[in-house]
Amino acid sequence: MNHSFGSKAISIVPADGYEGFEGWGTSLAWWGHIVGQWSNIDKREEVLDLVFDADKGLGLNIVRYNIGGGENPSIQPNTLRPGGDVPGFQPEKGVWDWNADEGQRLVMLAAFDRGATIAEAFSNSPPYWMTISGSVTGAVDGGNNLQEEYYEDFADYLTEVVQHYKEAYGIEFRTLNPLNEPISNWWKKGNIQEGAHFTIDKQMEIIKQTANSLQLKGLSGTTVSAPDENSVDETLEMLHGYDEETFNSLAQINTHTYTGVQLSELRKLAEEKGKRLWMSEYGTGGTEPHNHEDLSSVLELAERVITDLHQLQPTAWVYWQAIEDESAQNNWGFIHTDFRHGDGSYELTKQYYAMAQFSKFIRPGSRILFTGDERSIAAYDAAIKQLTIVTCNTGDSREVSYDLSAFQIDDCAAKVYRTSQRDNLAESELSMYSNGFTLELDGQSVTTVVLSNIAFTNQI
Repeated sequence: MNHSFGSKAISIVPADGYEGFEGWGTSLAWWGHIVGQWSNIDKREEVLDLVFDADKGLGLNIVRYNIGGGENPSIQPNTLRPGGDVPGFQPEKGVWDWNADEGQRLVMLAAFDRGATIAEAFSNSPPYWMTISGSVTGAVDGGNNLQEEYYEDFADYLTEVVQHYKEAYGIEFRTLNPLNEPISNWWKKGNIQEGAHFTIDKQMEIIKQTANSLQLKGLSGTTVSAPDENSVDETLEMLHGYDEETFNSLAQINTHTYTGVQLSELRKLAEEKGKRLWMSEYGTGGTEPHNHEDLSSVLELAERVITDLHQLQPTAWVYWQAIEDESAQNNWGFIHTDFRHGDGSYELTKQYYAMAQFSKFIRPGSRILFTGDERSIAAYDAAIKQLTIVTCNTGDSREVSYDLSAFQIDDCAAKVYRTSQRDNLAESELSMYSNGFTLELDGQSVTTVVLSNIAFTNQI
């Protein structure tokens, strides 16, 4: 039976969207270094299932592997945060240690065992002995920290790691990024994490050196991504300053979306240049004191995902680190464990369920569909004839209607999943009309509607 929804109904039209969505991911810094070393193997496997397995957990299929610089052992005390002391593979010039970083390596391999499909390598800092300050935490004044004579050596270091992982483990990094938030001025010596500032001219130099090093080693399956700035606006500013040779050295544009408003402008530039575009890092801890049931981070996460998919239209959406340090006493991350102890104990945060509202149901290969509503996003998976709609409601409870006249839904089965202060991915059934549905949204909630056996009435 058809239903008259009125002018306020949200229409979903298959033609209004974009193809090529590759999936959801996480960086492995710094949690991979910690969790990969857990002696409690059962707990470790359990947690890895929760992050990467599509049936048992979030089904994240993209991993960003951090090629550590490795801190100067003579700096005591080491200022790096728990987990942040990612081992480097070249503890001194001319010396290689391929046994280093066992924890993060184990997690990456376990991710692929569970269905991961794409790996990217990235660097936060060159090895300490290549730096001006003698530390991977940054320059004394927050300026450039890679010594002038080491640009080629740094590129060689990164590509040597890429080559090793391909030959020793069969992991081919699709992209390699030598930069992380490079224009930011907070990378100063004594910082609690690895970081390196690169002015725009030095960004161009290391990008070109990295691309050349990959080519010289015959690593054609790996291309360069950049610049991974903290802000969308900074990413756009850097790209506008790159010369043609630098742009030609890039296959993929990476941006973080912590701040900035020029999402559409960055998308258009990527399209104009013919570059793949990733949202390569975002994370949030909300606005409340440390609490695993914090709802503010749930709503911030959902709003960010929906905004990014609407405006930036990335082919991948990657969270910072899926597992966070409980001792940090914040609300970042999907799972919390104390990085200082490594005993295998952990707790899920409510943000875990917020991520599940998207990642469990909008799978790689889906077509992202726009809804005409800034608070919701949709996706269609033609391979399994599934339509997914995710809505974030930051206000009071309200009723919402979706007009699906563009779909054939006579035999459609529909389920609803909800995360709110009361619920964690709670499942219920949904009654359908032949042209859509009406749904009551709880206040302060994220709601996912999954419609199976649904087809387009006409081709896109």
